[in-house]
Amino acid sequence: MVEGSLKKGAGHFADCTLGEGGHSEILLKLFPEIKITGFERDAAILERAKERLAQFGDRVKFVNSNFSDIDGEFGPGNRPDYILYDFGISSWHFEESGRGFAFAHDEPLDMSLDGSGINASDVVNTYPEKELGRIFRVYGEEKWAARIALVICERRLQAAIETTGQLASIVMAAIPKKFHVRNIHPATRVFQALRIEVNGELEAIEKGLVAGFGVLADGGVMMAISFHSLEDRIVKNFARRMKDGCLCGLEPQHCMCHNGAFAAVLTKKPVAPQDDEIAWNSRSRSAKMRALVKLKEIPADGL
Repeated sequence: MVEGSLKKGAGHFADCTLGEGGHSEILLKLFPEIKITGFERDAAILERAKERLAQFGDRVKFVNSNFSDIDGEFGPGNRPDYILYDFGISSWHFEESGRGFAFAHDEPLDMSLDGSGINASDVVNTYPEKELGRIFRVYGEEKWAARIALVICERRLQAAIETTGQLASIVMAAIPKKFHVRNIHPATRVFQALRIEVNGELEAIEKGLVAGFGVLADGGVMMAISFHSLEDRIVKNFARRMKDGCLCGLEPQHCMCHNGAFAAVLTKKPVAPQDDEIAWNSRSRSAKMRALVKLKEIPADGL
């Protein structure tokens, strides 16, 4: 089984969300013979990862691409033994990118990871009220979604909403003060929803899990770290479908697939960070990791 090869420091590891290279650096130090292919869609942070991991030479290959395109890098004769997804946004994006991922600083409303397509300002200033409400409700799980969307549309008639400070203050005003939660900024869920919309994050996760499982070596291990319920639900449902041999996508009580298991789930419950990890990395507190091992291939006309 492949699980044993990593213990010996061997195998090919796909770090599908490389970021600044933290996970890869640990693996390369612990396992001297392991090789890593790192995927990162943000070219700016990829350069930081290259500097950090330069000491490991040709043991690391860098790919400036979304992890949902993993099947363009791997294929028959070139399969990873391990795949890791970490769906969290890096500290660099929040603190140093200047793209408006957070509201600690007043920055332009951008939130794009790769500079392509729409940005957060486009969404806030052009989307219809009902669509804004849907995004805040579905992607942000925001109870005040409709009210926030209404107030945004009223305010943007007066002047374009172009900065994080403007948006944060509008959201704060839209939610009655008595419903503000201590230690959680009222705009947190709205900013999450906008980031997901701008970058197509949930669609990328669904596509990336399917593509990753398709190129993963038989007996290979897939791991995914999620930071909110929407991401975790997608990972959990995918793992369940692979365990049940389900290709139809229907709920378990309606599924009539009889394929046998494509994978075995290694984590009956998601693995959560321990207290010592949370103490030195507070952003890990909401992390959940799930893992599965591939037992057999999905048919070519499958998912």
